[in-house]
Amino acid sequence: MGAGAATLLNWGARVLYLGPAFALTPHRNATAVLAVALDDEIGVADDPACSGTSYRTARSVLILPNSLHHLRIDRGRMAFLYVDPFGRDVAALRSRMREMRPDAGFDLAGESTAIDLFKAIAERAIAREHARIVVGELLGVRSRLEADARIVEAIRCMRDTPARAHRLADLGKRAGLSPSRFLHLFKAETGVPLRRYRIWNRIGAASRAIAQGQSLTEAAHGAGFASSAHFSSAFRDMFGMAPSELFAALRAGEAVQA
Repeated sequence: MGAGAATLLNWGARVLYLGPAFALTPHRNATAVLAVALDDEIGVADDPACSGTSYRTARSVLILPNSLHHLRIDRGRMAFLYVDPFGRDVAALRSRMREMRPDAGFDLAGESTAIDLFKAIAERAIAREHARIVVGELLGVRSRLEADARIVEAIRCMRDTPARAHRLADLGKRAGLSPSRFLHLFKAETGVPLRRYRIWNRIGAASRAIAQGQSLTEAAHGAGFASSAHFSSAFRDMFGMAPSELFAALRAGEAVQA
């Protein structure tokens, strides 16, 4: 994989990105993300909302859902593992971090082994069919236990039809819950508010469509965004980079979609 190239492994509820980090701005993710620097240390802002903040150096950091963060990455490749917001995945990763703070964890147990593994996947030394298994084994990210069936069904509906409005009242009625109870249960099960998860779901649907050859405009409309500009704005808010930067890097790396 060249210096400007990238690879994306899409495992449904989990996504692994390998490649350059671009000029990331302070942002929040709707899911948890494990960031691992493959070639050099990265800086993690102590106070992302402060322009004069200090930065802690690390090779691996777990950013918890909906946490404002800023990573300063001067050079080198990154691995970003975005995990399903169901707390069981997050809990598995939290247990592997040597230090946990309210919004982030630092220093993955077996860090050097993880770095070597991600490098091997980036350089195609591990078959993409096998990558999902070895990443799960190394990080201890197991299949989640039985979750609330009503929330699972709501998420399945959102994933199958991302362009629909999926209003709170409709989701609650389908689940047999009041709107307030549905919101509470959804947050308890997924770790993120319904609104942010709905945006994350649409971004994922549009990204998959672009990777499959659709134009940015077609993919944005198909995923329920009002325009390609609306999609680009939401994408930047979620990931801290423009979608054009990501997909240019993926094309350079002959993007892998698993």
